[in-house]
Amino acid sequence: MGRGRGRLTGLPGAVLVGERHDGLLHYAGSVDTGWSLNKRTRLAELLQAAAVDACPFVRLPPVAGARWVLPQLVGEVRYTSRTHAGRLRHPSWHRLRPDHAPENLA
Repeated sequence: MGRGRGRLTGLPGAVLVGERHDGLLHYAGSVDTGWSLNKRTRLAELLQAAAVDACPFVRLPPVAGARWVLPQLVGEVRYTSRTHAGRLRHPSWHRLRPDHAPENLA
């Protein structure tokens, strides 16, 4: 779910996000704006704790250098529209949603 461009600091440069459809996680796009340094630092800590070797998406996203995490965090992302492929257009990070469990989202 996350990939990092800030390798020296360990902070993610962008986060790959997905949506569940029929119980499967589908890639929805990459979010690289919208967070303060504090939010970004906290997110980096959570992503590091959830690191895994295998891609959690149904199909491997076309993103080089991605680092994968368990899809256990729910975030709220704002976007202007969707592309023809269903990807989020101009996504911006809004907030983590600890009040929602990933397995309960459709």
